Amino acid sequence: MPTVKLDWGVEGVKYALRDNDIVIIVDAIRFSSAVATAAAEGFTIYPVSDNEKGRALALEIGAELAGEASGTGFSLSPLSYIKNDRHPNKRVVLASPNGAACAALLKENDIGYIGCFLNAAAVARRAGREASESGRDITVIAAGEERAAEKDGRVYYVRENSGRVFAPEDYLGGGAIISYMTLPKDTDAILCESTFLAVRNRLRDLLMESYSGRWLLQNDAQKDLEYLLQINYYDIIPVINNGKIVNINNE
Repeated sequence: MPTVKLDWGVEGVKYALRDNDIVIIVDAIRFSSAVATAAAEGFTIYPVSDNEKGRALALEIGAELAGEASGTGFSLSPLSYIKNDRHPNKRVVLASPNGAACAALLKENDIGYIGCFLNAAAVARRAGREASESGRDITVIAAGEERAAEKDGRVYYVRENSGRVFAPEDYLGGGAIISYMTLPKDTDAILCESTFLAVRNRLRDLLMESYSGRWLLQNDAQKDLEYLLQINYYDIIPVINNGKIVNINNE
């Protein structure tokens, strides 16, 4: 019987792929939420780990490049993919050192999905069905975050030589997904699910007080935070296949 497991970041993805697991990547603030929204709007997303790789790939394949400097309007903000008709090319290269770096590791024969609060039940059902049919375990990957700190009441990220650290939004997003799975779960997955269920009614307040939530608030992105905390807003399943992410219904 397949088992649901929990792991962290890029290293967790590598272990999961070594074991031929089905992978669900959770980077709730904001990569996974942006991808789920983009998939719902008919976009194809090409994940890359940094902007330099993103520029090269966008030029190579003729895709739009997300980011403020690109001038496209696309970014890690999930709201940037809603009714953005200034650029009819619905192929976007999206860089992120966390979720996108994890997603970029999956190759043609791997099975991987992007999950968050917005599509927790949908991606859980799909992965659970695939695991039951294939016999593969599922590893839910909490992407983690760069180390954050506070100075003069403002949050900033320690970019240089920063390993990935615990991100409550990814842990709770993973717990939301796991809570909709009926397969056996290992200890880490059980604890993750239990934590989400215990704090579900306080989710908004807790994440607004997290480093990631406070960073969004101080950067005038409260609408992003309010939006991405909606549980099961979409019945969308973004699937990762050999360097690109699409809604599974549009494969």
